Amino acid sequence: MTDVDIAHPSHNPFDLPRRNKNATRTFTIALLVAILFHVVVGYYVYRAKFKPNYKNYSEQKEEVNLIHPPPPPPPPPPPPPPPKMEKPPPIQPRPPANVPLNIPAPPPLNIAPVAHPAPPAPAPVVAPEKPPPPKPTLITQPDWLRQPDADDLARFYPERASRMSIGGHATIHCAVTAGGTLTDCSVASETPADQDFGSAALKMSKLFKMRPATRDGVPVAGGEINIPIRFAPPPPE
Repeated sequence: MTDVDIAHPSHNPFDLPRRNKNATRTFTIALLVAILFHVVVGYYVYRAKFKPNYKNYSEQKEEVNLIHPPPPPPPPPPPPPPPKMEKPPPIQPRPPANVPLNIPAPPPLNIAPVAHPAPPAPAPVVAPEKPPPPKPTLITQPDWLRQPDADDLARFYPERASRMSIGGHATIHCAVTAGGTLTDCSVASETPADQDFGSAALKMSKLFKMRPATRDGVPVAGGEINIPIRFAPPPPE
């Protein structure tokens, strides 16, 4: 039994589709319009972005009148020639004068010699006395940077006084250097006098160091100091 298309009795499903002439014409016109539209847009973009815009400039001529400098003045006339020197008239010799002979000599003048006073003796030159040197400042409140400790006292303690458990004290007088150390130390006093506490204090003077005095921010030497040192006997063992 064969299927029959009732709606389209003359259409066979196996036939090729028929070409619609109106659709083809419409597609062609739309394609041409699109192409023309793109051409117009591309030309506009080219004119707006890429086409160079040249400007015409016209040169304006200006008339310029050159002012020439005035000519230089003429050179001055040459100086007149020097006048000619006329020769002086010849000198006529004078006749010799008649000098009388045997003229008496004038009498001598009696002029007493002038006595010149003797120059005064020079005054003795007395050299001015030199001012006494300034007295060194005695430092009473030193700012110690280093002092001997108990071990240093035990190390420099006099041996005989240590054996006999004798205590004492000594005072040394020293000068202060620019570095704050002590120099030129001497024993000012010691008690008792026969136990060598003064010598022990002199040996310990190298262990002292103080902050030196400054002048305009620069350390300077100067000043003296008295340092009392007390020696306590070691405790009995």
